[in-house]
Amino acid sequence: MIRHPWNTIRGRLLGYLLPPLVLLLAAGVYMDYETGAVPVRAAYDHALASAALAIASQAQRGAQPAELSRVATAIDSLLHPAARSRAYYVVRAAGHYLAGDADLPAAPEGAKSPAFFDARYRGQAVRIVTYVLSDPQPLVVSVAETTIERDRATLELLVSEVLTDVVQLVTTVVLVWIGVALALRPLLRLGDQIGTRSPRELSPLDVEAAPGEARSMLTELNRLFAALGEATRVQQHFLANAAHQMRTPLAGLLIQLDLLITEVQDPRVRHELLALRASAQNLAHTADQLLTLARADPAVHLTDEFTALDCGKLIGDVVSQNLDRALAKGIDLGAQIEPVRLEGVAWLIREVLTNLVDNAIRYVPAGGHVTVRSGVAGARAFLEVEDDGPGIPPAQRQAVRQRFYRLPNSPGSGCGLGLAIAEEVARLHGADLEIGDCDGVGTRVRVLFPESDRDRIEAAG
Repeated sequence: MIRHPWNTIRGRLLGYLLPPLVLLLAAGVYMDYETGAVPVRAAYDHALASAALAIASQAQRGAQPAELSRVATAIDSLLHPAARSRAYYVVRAAGHYLAGDADLPAAPEGAKSPAFFDARYRGQAVRIVTYVLSDPQPLVVSVAETTIERDRATLELLVSEVLTDVVQLVTTVVLVWIGVALALRPLLRLGDQIGTRSPRELSPLDVEAAPGEARSMLTELNRLFAALGEATRVQQHFLANAAHQMRTPLAGLLIQLDLLITEVQDPRVRHELLALRASAQNLAHTADQLLTLARADPAVHLTDEFTALDCGKLIGDVVSQNLDRALAKGIDLGAQIEPVRLEGVAWLIREVLTNLVDNAIRYVPAGGHVTVRSGVAGARAFLEVEDDGPGIPPAQRQAVRQRFYRLPNSPGSGCGLGLAIAEEVARLHGADLEIGDCDGVGTRVRVLFPESDRDRIEAAG
């Protein structure tokens, strides 16, 4: 399942934090712009006022219009060397035009001096300052400046502030993302720990090593594991008791049937008794397998029963136990033993080999071969049973591991628990159960023990 990026803790934090951060960015840009623009405007106004004062000073001294024009031109060149903006001026003495641009507006009468205001002049936005002097004669000087230069300066200030705040925002988001990712590592490790667990692993999780926010969840998970473990133990205990209780009456039933078969002379009755005995034997075999399956569950805690095993002796016992049955069916039962030792639960490993050999003898036709083998493959010990029978189709090799599953149209009277038991025992030992064939013929079932056990594998001799 594909996870939506916003449906994660990091995505949600980013979703919660980004809108307020963007609002803070906008507010910060506005405040920084207003705070920075005031000095810029004040500096331009101060330069404009100085120009007006210089022209007024020359007019007070009686400078002629031509001289005032040269002064205004020099001031314009000094204030606007790049010619982005332009200055205009007008000088009026006693209400009469003296020099400059006669149509340049001035501040209304009674305004403070100097008086600043904005206006439109000759189709352009201008900033105007008006100075009023009364000594020795009333003199009004107005100087205007187009706002191109000051608008450019304030725009550069705004862009600078925006870029700075955006960089800060992006840096903050990245740092928050990295910080959250680092803070979530314990949770991710915890998720990996839970994800790699076997479905039957119900041991409690380490609460103390988890972050405080996850401890309550882990406590509840451990409580759930404990309840499931107890339910599993009760179920397995019931299953083991039921299978065990079935064995005694079934054994008695088989003995009684054997006695009846020896005493009955009628062929028809004898045939029916033999069929009944075969069914009772199958039922006894199923009870034994159910008992083994119940006792192989990890919840039973069999780790204390792990001991060093001699695979050669183990295989020899299993082959000897099934040799008469194989000979009766005309099957060649043999062993290829590479002397290795490993650690495991002896009776469970023996039960796995017994079930695999039993399956092979059941399904291999007369004249076939069954081989029990031990060895080491890539520093991993293995036990396997190989036959040249009908085999298991590749598409069915996963399904046959399930309990009570039998191949469609398979002969014999098995109950479908042999490979399920092998799967459970392999899982208990941390081993892999591999089902294959030998060059496309027959079946090869191998229990490959974990590589971590290589230090426990020793050459026998």
